[in-house]
Formats: sequence, structure tokens, C-alpha cells
Amino acid sequence: MLREASWLTRRLPALARDATLLRRHTATLPAHRAAAALLVGTLLIALIGVWRLPAAHATVPTASPAAAPVATTAPLHVTPARVAEPAHATYIVQPGDTLWDIAEQHLGDPLSWPKIYQLSCSIRQSDGALLADPDHIQPGWRLHLPVHNAPSPHPPQPSTETPAPPPRTSTPAPEPEEHQTPGRGEHEDEQRQTDRQQQERRPAQEHRPVTIPLGAASAIGVTTAAGIAAALGFARWHATRRRTPRLDSLAMPLEDDDLQLGDALHRSNQASLANRATRHHNPDVLARRTAPADPGQPGTVTIAERAGREVRIDALAVPGGVHLDGPGAEDAARHLLIAIASAAQRLRPAPPCVQLLTDADTVRRLLAGTDVSVPAWTVTSDIAAAVEVAEHALLEHARHEQRLDTEVLEHGAPALHVLLVDGQRHGEDEGRLRALAARAGAGQLAVVTLGGWRDAAQQRLAIADDGTATGPLTALNDVTMFLLAPETAHELVQGLLAAHGHPAGSPDATDAQDPEPEPTTEPQRPDKPRPSRKSPAPASVQEAGPFGPVRLVLLGGFKLLVHGKECKLADTRKEETREFIALLAAHPGGLRGEEIAEKMQLADDPTEMKADLENLRRAARRVFRSATGKKEVAFVTLSGPIHRLDPQYISTDVTAFTKALTAATRADSPHERATALQRATALYTGQLCDGADYLWAQGLRIALHRRAVDALMLLAEHTAQQSADPEPALALLNQAADLDPENERVYRRIIKLQITVGRDDAAHRTLALLTDRLASIDASPEPATLALLNRAPPTRRTAAGGTPIRR
Repeated sequence: MLREASWLTRRLPALARDATLLRRHTATLPAHRAAAALLVGTLLIALIGVWRLPAAHATVPTASPAAAPVATTAPLHVTPARVAEPAHATYIVQPGDTLWDIAEQHLGDPLSWPKIYQLSCSIRQSDGALLADPDHIQPGWRLHLPVHNAPSPHPPQPSTETPAPPPRTSTPAPEPEEHQTPGRGEHEDEQRQTDRQQQERRPAQEHRPVTIPLGAASAIGVTTAAGIAAALGFARWHATRRRTPRLDSLAMPLEDDDLQLGDALHRSNQASLANRATRHHNPDVLARRTAPADPGQPGTVTIAERAGREVRIDALAVPGGVHLDGPGAEDAARHLLIAIASAAQRLRPAPPCVQLLTDADTVRRLLAGTDVSVPAWTVTSDIAAAVEVAEHALLEHARHEQRLDTEVLEHGAPALHVLLVDGQRHGEDEGRLRALAARAGAGQLAVVTLGGWRDAAQQRLAIADDGTATGPLTALNDVTMFLLAPETAHELVQGLLAAHGHPAGSPDATDAQDPEPEPTTEPQRPDKPRPSRKSPAPASVQEAGPFGPVRLVLLGGFKLLVHGKECKLADTRKEETREFIALLAAHPGGLRGEEIAEKMQLADDPTEMKADLENLRRAARRVFRSATGKKEVAFVTLSGPIHRLDPQYISTDVTAFTKALTAATRADSPHERATALQRATALYTGQLCDGADYLWAQGLRIALHRRAVDALMLLAEHTAQQSADPEPALALLNQAADLDPENERVYRRIIKLQITVGRDDAAHRTLALLTDRLASIDASPEPATLALLNRAPPTRRTAAGGTPIRR
């Protein structure tokens, strides 16, 4: 009784405003404490009502009975139009809104939130719910706002009780975690977390940035970052085409694939992933770092930022052309090169919407050491050739406008051509360049020059070191140009070249000119000794035994199995809880709190981050305890700063998959190795956390996927060597081709097997399938693959390993 009386007394003002607070509080308590809270709370509410009654009568003015009829009679000089005014205005709740913020923005006084609450309590919302708690409003709900009336010349005196904002923390501080009864205080934790996120939302979340910093003196737009992320996807596909599996690589640590990228590529790719990941998260549940804004449509090229919006390249397409000047001119020109090249990646295999025209000297000036161009660039030997190509581009636009072309264009119109030249090297082409610039226009041609020369008709754009641009162009007033330093631009160029099959810039490419080694099932033993295959793994990373009650399936999706049966719980539908559980399951060795915050992009504030981790940990425990009924088990252990899933009670398919691969590399016989590979391939049922755009999952997803394909190829090679029947090996290779449709090494091995057993027609069909699938990544089969079908078939039919087929 004393404990509940103390709790309710501290929250007496909130209890006076909202009687549902008592009901929510008693719903989380044991029976004896709920009865005590109900008794004390009812008594306090009754006392409040008795206290308010005299106060209300004291404010009623004294009036004589004769004056009563006058008070109920309408005045003669009241304007009739006042009766027709609406009693309220309708407002649709937006994500992140609170009654306090809505009252402040639309009523001018945040303390007026009770008026909105009183007008909106009886509204039946689209989801059938009613507004019963001022602290909980959902996006899409309709609220009624009181209409502002003209201020009275004699405003009434304020009442003795001033309305206060909705309580931000309506629950007591939780007890230390190790002393709490399982399940107790969980509702208060969720309530506290939601209140904090709704009431203390940072304004930065409402204005998502469009600029991505890439180091000193380098910044790109979010649209360019999306193009670079697309280029990295193509680079990985090209690297996969040349990947030859090795048995010893199966046991290598699962490292994040993106960590192999340079700093600039990693940052731009992370920005694009963070933008996609926000679509799966509820901002009212967990505070996240502000993700970049949505990029422009595929094919869009942006050059600057103004007031939180990207400025498109059309701002440069003006008659007379634009001359870039100032200390930041070359950095802005470098970004222009990269932005045009990266925009084309999001359209492949379709042609680009913006085409760059330049000469080799200008490219060498801006990007020293770059001798290869991407398809979105047309690099000519000199300026005269570039001007000639630009003139032909204008003719194409003229023919299109006059409807003289019979060919249907991919984008409905010819591409915008951007002519970028060094003005100091114009030489004898000054007249042609000036005449061409005079014909520049939006959607057709933009002429941009660098250097000391500038025509009088050109618009001068002075760019400072920080990207601030000044000049007469209205479209570029008060903008900050995106800039790229030479080193950063060179790194991005290497990534773009890797997207087109140049292995030097690929994240993990091999040399395309090296002869292809045959897959081998024999491990390459390192020089230094390694632990015996029978040595047990550390206790912290051991997989749960067969009696573990919970099994998490991450490959192919997210499933929670309890004693072999899938368990669907309401709490697992919360994306943040599911992501937290999946993150720990993918890292059986555990993660530090800072690592979890970095991978899940939690709030930067240490206090807020600690509270979010605590709420995630409690929510995960609630999921496992509800599924198993074991209230006394922690399931999520906290050893110092390390968070991990208790391997004694929870097993995962990711751990079993990696252990099977490790067993294959340490097997002493081909039979044991094949058995381990079969176990690994059976466990891989799909990509890690398939269907969820978790920021941290991409690198692990790629690593696990490649190991599964390698395991299938190695198992197929072993099967072909041990069996005279090619069908089992072909089935495994076809399964690998389905998992990795662009892996040319897999198709090459299939074709070799088919030719070996005399199935030339099937080999031709396999090559046709490979050609179609490579066309989707803007590629074609390598000469080595095409040469397989030009060789004469062997006179004697043998199996893949050279063993004669036994009939």
C-alpha cells in the first residue's frame, strides 16, 4: 500500500489529467499489488474530484434570478456569420507527431494540447481505434483542432491549474536488471521508450541530409551515392564470374565484404544502404541515426545542394555555356565526371540519360592515371573531335523534335550531352566551341569549360574551397557544389571501372587473364600448424546441443523454432526486435554495445543508446520467454559489454552452416569431406535475413552466399570424380547456377561435363542461358567459355575426372 501510494502521489498531476494511467499501471502488476494500486488510486481520484468541486463553484459569478433569462437570450448585434464557423479543423497525424508539437505548431501554444485531446477522443479512426491515451497517436489518424477565435479585449484570468504537457516518463525507473522478476516492468519500458522518442525527437530527423561526406574536401549527393552502390553490385557480379572455389577458403572468417572497399566507396555504399534500411524501421519505436534523403530517379545527375535539396545538372545547360572558376572548380569538375558515370549504373543495361563528352587531356588533368573510360563517357583525342560529337548530338535532338527518327528511343528522347573541356587548350576550335555553346539548352546540351579562357557569353561560376558557388546563374544561387579531391575521385573511378569488368578495381576480383584452375577438393595446408579438427570450439561460440529449446533460422528469412515447431509471436513482428535478435544470431561470439549501435545505426547520444540497447535486450528476452515459457532463463546474456545469445538454449543455422564448412576443411578423408559439404549445402536455404534490408547484413550475406556456391561446386567435383553417372554432379552444378546466375565458372563447368558425355545440344542451351543471364548485368560470355564449344569432341566418352565410364 505504501509503495503504490508513493508511486501514485508522485504522479498525481498526470493522474488528474488522465485516469487511464491507473489502468495501464495496474495491468503490469501482480494481483496483490494491483489491488493495492487500485484501492489507493480510486481514493486519490475521489479526493481530487471533491477538491475540484468547491473550486469550480467558487469561480461561478453571482447572478440574480432576473438576469438569468437575459443570459440565455442571443444579443441583437451579434454577427450571424459567427454561427456558421466550424467548431474545429481536421489534421492528419504525421510520423513523429505528438499532441504537444501539434498544439505548438497549429495553435501557437503547446499547453493547449488538452483541447485537441478532448475534441478527438470520440473520433473513430480508420483502423477502428479511439484516442484513449494522449501519449499514443498513430500516423494517419484524424484529429480535430479548435478554430482560433479573435482575442477578447478582456481575456479571462488563468485558472489555478495550468495544463501541463503529456508526461514524458510516466513510469518509475526500473530496478536493476538482474533483480527484476521476468516480465515485470516490460510495459513501462516500452511506454518510456515510446514517450522519449515521440517527445524528444530530434529536428534533424525531419530534414534528412542529401550530402554524403567522403573525407577531406570531398562530398557527393545521395543520388550519386546510389549510383556508386549500383556500380559495386555490378563489380561483385563481375568478380563472381571469375571466382574459382578453394576448399581452404571455406573456413576463413566471415568478414564484412564492404570492409575490403576503400573509405570513399564504403561511405557512399553505406549511405545508400542506410537509405534503404529506413523503409523497414518504425521511427516511433527506436531512435536511429538520421538516414540520407531518398535519391533522385535512376539516371538523374545532381551537381549541388541547396536548402536540403539536390540541384540537377540541367542548371548547367544554358545558352553560352558555364565557365567554372575558383579554387574549387577542378574538384567540382571531378564530381561531374563521377556523377555522370555513376548515374548510368542505375540504368544498365539501358543506355545512360546523360552522356559526357570530353577530350583525353582534360581527363588526364582531372583524373591522373585513368586511361579507361566507362560507357557514359565519350573521350576523344582532342577538343575538335569532342565538339564534332556534340554537334552530331544536337542534330539528333533536332531530328527527334521534327519526328524524323523511326527508331524508338529507350528514354523517349536523346540523352543530354555535357561537353567538358579545358578552356586553355581550345586552340583553333575557339570559334566552333563558342558557336556550339550558344546553342546549348536544357535537356540537349551543356557546355562547361575550365581554365583561364572564358567567352563573354559564358556564365561564370566561382566555386570556393568549401563548394560555395557564386555567379549570375539563377538556378545556382546559394548552392553548395559537390566536390571530389583527386585521391577520392580516383578511388571512385576504380570502383566504376570494376563495374564494367576491369578486375583492378573490383572489391575482390581475380586476374581475368590467369588460366582457370580446376576446382580442387584437397585443402591447401598452411605452413604453420592449426588446431586439430577434434578440438572443441570455445564455449562462447559453441552451437547449442540437440536439446536446445530454441532454434533460429536466418538463412532464407527469419524463423523462430521451439522444439522443432515454428513459433509466431507478436513481438517478433517489431522489426527492431527481430533485427537485434538476428544480429546476435549472426555473431555467435557476441558483440559489444558500441558495435551493435554502429551496425543498427542507433542514436549517437550515449545515454539514449544505452536505453535503446536495454529496451532491445528486454524485448528479445520477452520473445524467447513467451515462446518457451522459461521465465527464469535470460537467453540474451550480458558479460561486461558483450551481448550474446545463450548457446545453451539457442542454436542457429548460421552457426551450424559455418561449422559444417570448417569440418569439411579439416576432414581426413574424401568421404568425410563430402559428408560435411552435403550437410552445409542442405543448411543453406537462402540468403541471410532474406527480405530485410539490414545495414549490417549485406557483407555477411555475400560471404555466406559465396561459401554456399563454393561448397556446391566442390561437392559436384567430388561427385563427378567418384561416380560414372554425371547426373548427380550436374544437379549440384545447376543448383549452384540457380543460386548464382551470373557465375560463369559454374556454367563453364556444366558445359565441360556436358561435352565430355557427348551432350553437345545441352551444352549449347547452357551457353544460351548464360548469355541471357549475363546480358542482365550488361556483360557477355568470355572467350574461354565460347571456345569450349569450338573444340572437337573427345573420341572416348569419359567422366569429368578422366575415368572411363563403366557400362
